[in-house]
Amino acid sequence: MAIHAIVLALSFAIILAGSELFTNGVEWAGHRLHIAEAAVGSLFAAVGTALPETFIPAVALLSGRDTATAHTAVGLGAIVGAPLMLSTVALFVMGTAALAFRKRRGRIALRVVREDARRDLAFFFPVFLCLVIAGTFDMGPVLRHVLAVALLLVYASYSVVMLRLRRAASAEVDHGLYFESIFRGIPLEPRGWVIAAQVTAGVLAILLGAVEFVDQIVVFAAHAHLNPGVLSLILSPLATELPEKYNSVVWIRQGKDHLALANITGAMVFQSCIPVALGLAFSPWHLTNPELLAGSIALASVAILFINLRDSELGTPTLMIGGAAYAIFLIGLGYLGAF
Repeated sequence: MAIHAIVLALSFAIILAGSELFTNGVEWAGHRLHIAEAAVGSLFAAVGTALPETFIPAVALLSGRDTATAHTAVGLGAIVGAPLMLSTVALFVMGTAALAFRKRRGRIALRVVREDARRDLAFFFPVFLCLVIAGTFDMGPVLRHVLAVALLLVYASYSVVMLRLRRAASAEVDHGLYFESIFRGIPLEPRGWVIAAQVTAGVLAILLGAVEFVDQIVVFAAHAHLNPGVLSLILSPLATELPEKYNSVVWIRQGKDHLALANITGAMVFQSCIPVALGLAFSPWHLTNPELLAGSIALASVAILFINLRDSELGTPTLMIGGAAYAIFLIGLGYLGAF
């Protein structure tokens, strides 16, 4: 049992290390390609840090041969759990960071771009609402595959909208490319091939960690006599959303509140489309009561955030509500007898 916990922890570390490499690499790629900061946060960084949450259900759904039911449960738990974690715990962490760095920042409230944040949430909410509802009834394979293709088209349209935004002339990347230090280059003047090498290394590390993570979740759940879907619903997003939380804390400390929020809201859009498309294509998409509870709380938290994005300032009380929402989720799991 102990060895499985150790391997599970190591797989976390590999996933997070890969995400850090990928995010750092794509941020420089965005800079080199003159991509708008909103797109870097909501598209590039969000996709990069969302890769663990995507690879885990993908590996679970595609590799479950001998234990198909358990692997499907792990996959669906990770898919639904990611938006929940982003809309609750991630926002709570942002609020905590704003309070912790208030002296350094000279303020508590976050200064964000209201239009960018609301654009992301307006994409996320209706799409995820429809998919949660769809998980309550039986769908044939044809309808599921049609919905999967529709989700890919929705995300493609979102990407086009983001890539058409213009990058501000004053936008800069504050930290150097990690691999340039290894290849004895200048971190703040990275070469194109080094950026590509770092991005590739990040993807491979994330994939390696995700494969091991899925196997250990199934084994750990069996030994602990726990429901693998519920364990994945809680544990998978808690670990794999760390890159988003980590990036947002760093950006809040640096006063880049718009990037911090964009990283979270952009990841929400990604999580409501790409991983769900995988779930629709490679599983029956039958959501259990814990998963429906998670989806409902995520939607409620996003609705509160959208309503409170009235101007360019986002107060910490709105962000702190995310922590309360996640606590309600855990209480609800106990009420459902999921533990």
